[in-house]
Amino acid sequence: MNVLVVGGTGFLGGAVAHEALARGHRVAIFTRGKTAKDAGPDGIEILIGDRHSDLSALEGRAFDLVVDTCAFAPDAVASLLDALSPAIGRYALVTSANVYADFKVPGVSENSPTTRATPEQLEMARALPPEQRSAAASYATAYGPLKRECELVALERLAERALILRSGLLVGAGDYTDRLTSWVRRVDQGGAIPAPGDPRRPIQLIDVRDAARFIVEAAERNLGGLFNLTGRPFPFADLLEAIRRVTGSDARLVWRSDEAVLAAGLAPWTEVPLWLPHADEAFRHFLEIDVEKAFAHGFQPRPLDETLRHILAWDRTRRDTPLKAGMPPEKEAALLAASDTGRA
Repeated sequence: MNVLVVGGTGFLGGAVAHEALARGHRVAIFTRGKTAKDAGPDGIEILIGDRHSDLSALEGRAFDLVVDTCAFAPDAVASLLDALSPAIGRYALVTSANVYADFKVPGVSENSPTTRATPEQLEMARALPPEQRSAAASYATAYGPLKRECELVALERLAERALILRSGLLVGAGDYTDRLTSWVRRVDQGGAIPAPGDPRRPIQLIDVRDAARFIVEAAERNLGGLFNLTGRPFPFADLLEAIRRVTGSDARLVWRSDEAVLAAGLAPWTEVPLWLPHADEAFRHFLEIDVEKAFAHGFQPRPLDETLRHILAWDRTRRDTPLKAGMPPEKEAALLAASDTGRA
């Protein structure tokens, strides 16, 4: 196949490009050319442009598969499809589990209610420069609704030729969020570590390489429609124990209740990565979505230990790099010193 990856130098996009190349496909990536990574590996064609303002590099090109990993507003999907149509075979759009209306019950499936963007959110998406999104509170609130609007454009334009992948928590070497990486690094350092909430609380994640493989394989098999794409849920305690096993660390987990974590002034998801308090009803089962459709269509995640070893090896080469997530040392110390005692 002739494959185009939009956002092909990013975390997921890069994995998709490498997977497609390894499987013998001809691969091009469409990128703004803003980073050193944009040089691309041997065998991958680099197309320089901007999906918001300059799609000229795509003129006259035909692709059997377009994988879009960075669509954040419906207008961007529409303009990309305008530039490529009719010379596009299949369009794989990676969105997010955040498209669902709520997670008050476990087992949210592809048929569960989704959210929609308001006119104000759509206007904000048009006006907000891409480089300002990560810091804009208004965009964070609109993230899920805008992803759903992107899906609707793709489905309306391409019907069964659209493959929509509602991704869960992507992890792996090179993850720019540092969410799982922060736990790997902290456990590797050893000592007493405060662990948040209920040890039995479920978590879901997916190795970026497994996500890339499923995307390319699904396109090879001409699959279309909606897929939740992440691993099956398992207890958070099992994740931390797996990290301790893989690192060989002497770390000692000291479990603290949700209330103690919040009382220490720690912010869920950022300062305490992969954790949301149970009292947050709307997201209570965010990491317990139904993924059986993807498994039924051939999704096969690698063992957790393999993913953790890959992250550990990568992170040990960059220990001077400050993490973007994780507990500040002073807050970690305060939480350890608190009288609350969950499970040791």
